[in-house]
Amino acid sequence: MAGVAGGTAAALGVFLPVYAMVVLLAPSYKRWAKNPQLNAFVRGVTAAATGAIAGSVVVLARRSIYDWPTLLIALITLAVLFKWKVPEPLVIALAAVAGLILRGRVL
Repeated sequence: MAGVAGGTAAALGVFLPVYAMVVLLAPSYKRWAKNPQLNAFVRGVTAAATGAIAGSVVVLARRSIYDWPTLLIALITLAVLFKWKVPEPLVIALAAVAGLILRGRVL
C-alpha cells in the first residue's frame, strides 16, 4: 500500500519478532532439549507451522495458476524441486524469467 517503505515495514513487522524470539530462545532450548514436554510442544508447533504453510500454498496457487503457461511453470518447478537439490531463490528467478518469456515481455 505504501510502496517500498510499506513493504519493508510489513516485512519487518512479520519476520523480525519471530526471528528475535528464535535468536533469543535458541540458547535456552539446548539446555532444555531433553525435556519431554518441551519436545512435545516443539513437535506441535512444527506441525501447526507446516499446516499453515501448506494452507498458504493452496491460496497462493489458486491465485497464481490461472492459465496453461503458469500451470506449466508450476509443474516444472515442482519436478525440479523434487528431483534435484536446486536453491529455491534460483528456482524462483528462473520461474520469473520463464513467466516473462512466455508473456512476451523479454526477448
